[in-house]
Formats: sequence, structure tokens, C-alpha cells
Amino acid sequence: MATAALQAEKVEIPDDIWEAQEYFVEKGWSDGLPVIPPTEARVAKMLTGTKRKADEVIGSVPPRWAPATVEKIAINGVMSGCKPEYMPTLIAVVEGLCDPKLNLYALQATTGGPAVMAIINGPVRQQLNVNGGSNALGEGWRANATIGRFVQMIKRNIGGSLPGTTCKATLGWPGKFSICVGENEEASPWEPLHVERGFKAEESTVTVISADASVRASDLDSTKAEGVLINFAQKMDGPSGPEAIMVICPEHAKIIADDGFSKKDVQKFIWERAAYRMKDLPEETFYQRVKRRSDLKLTRDSIIPVTDKPEDILVIVAGGDGSQSQYIHVWGQATPEGGSTRSVTKVIKD
Repeated sequence: MATAALQAEKVEIPDDIWEAQEYFVEKGWSDGLPVIPPTEARVAKMLTGTKRKADEVIGSVPPRWAPATVEKIAINGVMSGCKPEYMPTLIAVVEGLCDPKLNLYALQATTGGPAVMAIINGPVRQQLNVNGGSNALGEGWRANATIGRFVQMIKRNIGGSLPGTTCKATLGWPGKFSICVGENEEASPWEPLHVERGFKAEESTVTVISADASVRASDLDSTKAEGVLINFAQKMDGPSGPEAIMVICPEHAKIIADDGFSKKDVQKFIWERAAYRMKDLPEETFYQRVKRRSDLKLTRDSIIPVTDKPEDILVIVAGGDGSQSQYIHVWGQATPEGGSTRSVTKVIKD
């Protein structure tokens, strides 16, 4: 248990919930939703959820590059509505946010306005009641909603990302409020994401990844893998990204697996069909694409796959009954010129 004295500046506000909310908005500490005031007692209780010291620095959060201490993580956890037992997961989330591979600075500085999606794997899903079943990307689950919200609060309150100033999003999207999901490992015919990435099945992890759009991939008709996957590929047309996310519902996953498709087969099948065709672009756009991806030596005959490599397509299984999957676009490119970003997976520790 963390026992160090709290170091954060203390402020006194009226003991009135409405006035408290106005104060948080005025200070820029609110994401627009009601905030739980992080009193000293609440923060102390939050810190009981971890063995880490309160003054330990987990990383520096851009664009302000301010230090994210365990105490500040606890403060933002309280404000987001998290429980003390979420603390190890919240710390792992911050480790991911501060990893240079994710390039959080670029994600916050772009006009594209991506969110940071959290994907949770391993036993911690049951321990925290993280939803990976019905409505897994929707409302109604405290762990999903508050852990996802915590991501944005860290970006804002420690990183200093404020809309219209350091946050350059032209429109943004609702995922910026909260987007967090548990993989439905029990319903998956394939190895889960964290095992695919070299972790043990009994380990718990969180993966953070840029996410800036979601497209429903409904298929009520196909009974074979080819039909389901072609449907999916058709939803993924457009400019390529560094990665892509396929959230496959259990019913679609079963159809695909029953046809003998491994996860690698799925990635390869999609990668060969989901493409951006340079011949379809007007002259001005074509030359901008050529300039942006000089490494690809593009011509009018070029076809750019949805990602540079098949393995850059993340495949996870989530959801409940029904034949409704989703494609989530990942902002950025695989090269620094286009805003390099890569997903990061961190082990959840006490």
C-alpha cells in the first residue's frame, strides 16, 4: 500500500456539488461530464489499490510533459469515477500513454482528433468486471466507462491537452470521452491479443492504441469465412494507417474459425483485399500522397493496403449475440512523416 504523504496542491471549494462542477470546468479539469471531487480521503482510499509509492513517477505526459506520479494517477482516477482496485490497470495505462512508440504528442497535436483506445486482456477482466460481451463498446459498464474516461483525464489534467489550444482536433469523436473494452477471450477461437504479443495467458495486460473512427460491419447473411471477411474488407477502404483494429463478434469469429482460418489467415485475407487505389484520386491528392509516402514509390497503378503489413491488423473478439462486428480506424501512418504511432501493450502489476 502507498503510504507517502500526499504532495498535490490542496484547494478549498464550497461544499456544493454544483459549484464544485463549475470550479472544475473553470480550471479546465473537466471533460464536460460531472467530476467526483478528489478529496484527500478519497485519494488516500484510491491509493490503497496499489503497492506503488505515491510519489513514484510513472512517466511524462505530453504535450506539457508533466510527470504522472502514482498520486496524480489516483487523483484522476477518483475524478473519473474509478474504484481503488483499478489502480494497477490505471498505472499500466499511463505507462502505455507515456511510451514513445505510441507517440501521444502526435495524437494530441493532430487535427484528426483520435482517441486512445484501451484493450484489456487476462484475468483482470473478471477481477474488475470489464465488459467484453454484449454492448462491449457501449454504455452501462463502470470499469469500461471510467477506465476509458481516465485516459482522457490524464491527457487533459497532466498532459495539458485542451481543445482549441494544445489539442488540435477539428471535430474529435465520442470515443474521446471513453473507449475501453475487454477481449472476450472465452468466446474467441484464437489466442488472445496479449498471448499473440508474447505474454502469458495468465498475465493481465492493457493495450493502448490510436483510434479515430468506428464502422459497423454487419453481416447477417454469410455462412462462410470468405463472405464475412470480404464484407469486412469493404468497410476498410480508405487511406492506410499504421495499424487497424478488427473487433470481431463471437458469431462471426466462429464462422471464420470453423472454415479453418487462423488469426494470421484472417489478417492476410483482409490485408490483400482492403486497399486504397491511387488511380481513383484527383491529381492534387495523388501528388500529396506520393509526397507523404515517398518510401512506397507510388504510381497511378499503386494499391496501398490498409496497413503496411498483415500483422499490423489487430484482431480481437468481443461482443455478445448477433452478427455485428466493427472496424476501428487507427490514425497516423507507419512513417514519421505522417505521424508515426504504434500500439503498446503493458503488463498490469500490483
